[in-house]
Amino acid sequence: MRKIMCKTMLAAIAVGLVSISYVSADTVDQSISINNSEAASKSKNVTPNMNNASPIIQIPRTQLVGWPMMTQDSARNFKGVAEAIQKLPYEAEVPSYIPFGYQLYTARHDQNDVLEVVYYKRGGPIYQDGNKFITNVMAYRMGYSLDTVRDTAYIPAEYKDYEWSEQGESGKVYYTGKPGVQLIRSITWTEGGMAYSLFFLEPVKAVDAEFYKEHVVPVKTIDSSRYELLGNYPVTKISNKTRDEYDKERMIP
Repeated sequence: MRKIMCKTMLAAIAVGLVSISYVSADTVDQSISINNSEAASKSKNVTPNMNNASPIIQIPRTQLVGWPMMTQDSARNFKGVAEAIQKLPYEAEVPSYIPFGYQLYTARHDQNDVLEVVYYKRGGPIYQDGNKFITNVMAYRMGYSLDTVRDTAYIPAEYKDYEWSEQGESGKVYYTGKPGVQLIRSITWTEGGMAYSLFFLEPVKAVDAEFYKEHVVPVKTIDSSRYELLGNYPVTKISNKTRDEYDKERMIP
């Protein structure tokens, strides 16, 4: 009789231990699930909060280094606009007016079908307190959509810029900058099925920014001698002497 009672008690204890183990396992799984969901929610907060007033998706691109002066890792640079537009699947347009004293720095392709042209002020200050400090830069981009022409390293929040939009003749025009003092950092707009963007590293007056926007024209309408707009600066030949003739002149008799 005692043996039967002992066996019954041992069986009851075993069942209890098994139950406890199942409860413990469920608790551990639940805690792991909670931790994963918390981690996922925290990871979403890593993305910079952008102004929801603008429908343009802005994604920081790690391959952009020092944009707009430096090139992208995957972009191809050309000597001038004429060369850059040869393989584009659309008729390219560029600004026919740029800030006084500016000239073309580079023309390049981004994401295969986005034309990017960068202008800078020649002779402008590039160093401040011993560090490279280039502010006199204007970048122009043209492509098929608003998202691609604004897919750059520029994040308005990091510049403490505001974003807003206004209704234009062909649709909404999107701005960033400091509207309280009438300064514009960038303008993005669409026209004729294409998208355009102007970016000023140093904000410009609103009236000036609008002027440059209104004077974006087909490349073929710009005189090829406007090197400051199109690039391909002519190379001045200093002498007709050959390399051998120079070497002979430098030889000591």
